[in-house]
Amino acid sequence: MRTVRKRYDPSRDFGRVRDFLADTFALYGGPFNWPLDRWNFCRYFVIPIHTFQNSRRFGVPTQEGAGGRDELPFWEKAVFVWEDEAGDIVAVLHTENEEPGEAWLQIHPDWTALYGEMVACAEEHLADRADGLGYVKLYVQDGSELERVARAGGYRKLDCRLRYLEYRIGDIPPPQLPEGSTIRSVADEDDVEKRRVLRGLAFGDRRAPSQWPPASAFRTMQQAPDYRADLDLLAVAPSGEYAAFATLWLDQANRYGNFEPVGTHVDYRGRGLGGALLLEGLRRIAALGATRSFMASDNPFYRKVGFVETEWSYSPWIKYFEV
Repeated sequence: MRTVRKRYDPSRDFGRVRDFLADTFALYGGPFNWPLDRWNFCRYFVIPIHTFQNSRRFGVPTQEGAGGRDELPFWEKAVFVWEDEAGDIVAVLHTENEEPGEAWLQIHPDWTALYGEMVACAEEHLADRADGLGYVKLYVQDGSELERVARAGGYRKLDCRLRYLEYRIGDIPPPQLPEGSTIRSVADEDDVEKRRVLRGLAFGDRRAPSQWPPASAFRTMQQAPDYRADLDLLAVAPSGEYAAFATLWLDQANRYGNFEPVGTHVDYRGRGLGGALLLEGLRRIAALGATRSFMASDNPFYRKVGFVETEWSYSPWIKYFEV
């Protein structure tokens, strides 16, 4: 069968790509492609944050323009979809809006022959270009056919492999909280400003508050099709201050739920709040039918909670070329 490459149409394709990722998760039996949580989070949280921040750092596909640029249309122009003769999606090429020249390839297991065409598309449309040089960073599942294509195309594998961890849900220990602390969800209490400060002090405590995610980004995330306020969890200190957070995304068809993101306020670390939120989140998704959770992280914190290594891992491959 033949395929047709098309530009991403945001009015119709977000949900179609989401369904493609869910369908191929079932075919691979795990996160060979992106899980649907990452697709939601990229479009509805990463892009709004980077629109707010300096576009010269997060430009897609090249660094251009002044600060304050709306990143969404630039990201959407950097998404390509391949369809079969029936009009079904069989592959997707896109960025995460994190690094110049990055390329993520999502593919149906029956259509890996498209890898070469997809890499060529990345070099033509997603490459970072400066001073006569082009640059692409492919994110490649270890041991996949894409490794052979990348090597044959002159790419070099970087030594920074990232492995997925997995939690197989069984008997979940009860969360243990410091005295006076509580677990709530955004469905219980939705204070966007307090959430913004919490995330800033969890991930950006070395940055000025003007560089923290804006409150509007949290509102945009709540518009994501797979967002659930009852799975957006907060640990609240006795003072009422938000001390930790863990947002879960549920793929009910594939019976798994993933955390994206997880963080603890710099002043509340080492008290077990993050682990308590993970256990509470696992308990909640188990009640909704989930049997597994995946985490693309090698952080020992997740292993302490009970996540273990899987066969799923990926590495970046890079290539410089003249333009």
